[in-house]
Amino acid sequence: MVLRATHASSSFIISLKPHSLAVSRDDTLVVSWDLGGRVYSVYEHDVTWRRGLSGAVLEKQGGGTDRVLERLTPSEADTVVDRAAAFARDTAEAIVGPAWRWSAPYESVVAQLILSHLRLASRFDAASARIDADRFAAVYGSVGMLPPDQYLSLVVHATSGCSFNTCTFCDLHHEGYLVASPDQFREHVAAVREYLGASITLRSRGIFLGAANALAVPMATLVPVFEILVEELDAIPRGVSAFVDGFTGAKKTTAEYRSLSHLGLRRVYIGLESGHDPLLTFVQKPGRAADAVETVQRVKAAGVQVGIIVMTGLGGDRYASGHVADTVDAINQMGLGEGDLVYFSDLVEIAGTSYPQFAARDQVQSLSRDVRREQRAAIRAGLHFDGASPQFATYDIREFVY
Repeated sequence: MVLRATHASSSFIISLKPHSLAVSRDDTLVVSWDLGGRVYSVYEHDVTWRRGLSGAVLEKQGGGTDRVLERLTPSEADTVVDRAAAFARDTAEAIVGPAWRWSAPYESVVAQLILSHLRLASRFDAASARIDADRFAAVYGSVGMLPPDQYLSLVVHATSGCSFNTCTFCDLHHEGYLVASPDQFREHVAAVREYLGASITLRSRGIFLGAANALAVPMATLVPVFEILVEELDAIPRGVSAFVDGFTGAKKTTAEYRSLSHLGLRRVYIGLESGHDPLLTFVQKPGRAADAVETVQRVKAAGVQVGIIVMTGLGGDRYASGHVADTVDAINQMGLGEGDLVYFSDLVEIAGTSYPQFAARDQVQSLSRDVRREQRAAIRAGLHFDGASPQFATYDIREFVY
């Protein structure tokens, strides 16, 4: 429901949904909280701050090619969280004051419900947020990366780390690869539910089974994991998504993917990165493009949707032509269609990874933003589909917080 009101010289719009509360003042300041009182978005004067459960706060300004993204320092994040808490407190005090005027009569129970949520949100200040982030770390460790359409999914971890962890461009997984037993996974799911409390309603996009390569787990362990998701998180109607690499994914049969679909599997994400095998070798990504093609074909034959991730700019000038031609060829063999996704993710050269060192060693020149855009357009132009095409979108890893 959306309610309007005035207080002194300001106008307010309050949006109360089954998963969140948002308050707008004078259309210039908008703050949103989940129903557990955790702030997750602040907007003011064309600047947006988005906070993750981990405590990370991302600042976004502008749009398109002029967009600026910055990860705030802990003290800067504290300022954003404290301001949101103060805004919740001030709005709650204003609502019960004599100068508050609703634009239409509302039942008192509605106003009381809004007040209750605002008072809860007012207690989520910087000190509380730091304690909460510690609780998050105890439950999750970390959440490495999600595809953009899964940012508001409920994440649960059947694995930690990455099963190969060799890609030279990646800096996400420093811990060893571990697979939870069914009993450990059930305990983890219970801990996630306890930690989130009412905040779980905002994570309603579906269930994301982490971490980096969860579907690489052998079926003898993976099936009990999915059965726990069905029992504890109502996985079949909500749907489950997960990553798998093309090399390992090709080891599962269509029948195995179909059995997982009966337990809620709805979408599988494959980091193709490139269809050009020499480039995959250069970045030390296991498997070949043909493995990813075979994985996708098996997943699709099982009635499960896929999300394919292509990296633009990967391999710079040396691999550019082969990257475009072979990526087009690989995707055209996959049989993608309606309901599937193709993400284009610009290479981000991260200090501390070995990619910049290898590129310098082999005199690989980085591609400019305009050339990367042209590379994306060239790949897109070469793709053809029987019937409806998949959706295409941009995947900027710098925008992720959970």
